[in-house]
Amino acid sequence: MEYQEYCIAINELLQSVSSKFATAANQQFAGHNLTSSQVGILLLLDKTGAMKVSDIASELNMRESNISNICKRLESAGLVRRNRQADDQRVVKIELTAAAAEKMGGIKASVNGFHLKMRECVSETDLKEIHTGLLKLNRLFDIFFEVEGNA
Repeated sequence: MEYQEYCIAINELLQSVSSKFATAANQQFAGHNLTSSQVGILLLLDKTGAMKVSDIASELNMRESNISNICKRLESAGLVRRNRQADDQRVVKIELTAAAAEKMGGIKASVNGFHLKMRECVSETDLKEIHTGLLKLNRLFDIFFEVEGNA
């Protein structure tokens, strides 16, 4: 395969893997009426406590506008609330509600179930190889953006 053909094939594989991973995760969390993105935000807030949208976006490597929209849906579902900071009204933090805190045990159990299903399908050796390959790809793009930023 030529260099350009590898790049095209990698792009196609990334799109396919991303779609399949999202579908599998969404199926796993459907019982909670949550998407994998919503679960990711809830797990992060459960772990860290209240956070600004910008900090959530940075931590989850997503766009702030997407995080804001997801948080609006979570707020409508009664799982998060937005709190303005007393010392600076411009700062809004997202935090879990009591209803979300009650659901977190079931959500974490679903996450563990998802991981157990994955474990049934892939050996630890293969998983390490996948992880190593994705780390290399991630570093490649870090270098790419550094070069682009300096151009």
